Amino acid sequence: MKLLLLTLLLSLGCITEVTTPETETTDSEQVVEDPYSWATWDDCAHTAGDHPCNFSLMDQHEETVELYQHHNKVIVVDFSAMWCGVCRNIAAKGDEFIATYGEDDFIWLTVLIDDSSGNPPDLDDLQTWATTYGIEAPVLAGNRDMIDVSGQTGYPITSWPTLVVIDRSMVLQYGINGWNEATITGWVESLL
Repeated sequence: MKLLLLTLLLSLGCITEVTTPETETTDSEQVVEDPYSWATWDDCAHTAGDHPCNFSLMDQHEETVELYQHHNKVIVVDFSAMWCGVCRNIAAKGDEFIATYGEDDFIWLTVLIDDSSGNPPDLDDLQTWATTYGIEAPVLAGNRDMIDVSGQTGYPITSWPTLVVIDRSMVLQYGINGWNEATITGWVESLL
């Protein structure tokens, strides 16, 4: 009887030893959650009424900024070129709008598509733009791959600057080629 009990205890001990490594392996695994689980749509595009596609671009501080990280804010995306006179004239408007509407509810993202020579901007260009115009808001390095006049695979940019306004639910509500401060202000205020 003692031999049978000893054999049973040893068997149970072996089972415990077998399951322990599995538990340790499971405990060491980390669950990675989707930071944009609220983005439940299957398709994205870049015209009014669409959910714009996410982008991930470098800013003037060499940090990555994603469009979707600003969910629950009203977003103005200002597509500009460094050689564009109107773009230079409105460069500081983003920080003015943020000061007016508050950074908890609003963000202005400047996406530079071209440097002064018509090439994609680099970190020095972003820093020069931000320093020259005293910009604290993100200044991002874009490129012409972000343009598609149909609005399907890119933004329908046909002149500089082009601005789009995205609501808190990440729906592109408005867009304008060129600059009209009263129009942008009205759109932003209607969404806040």
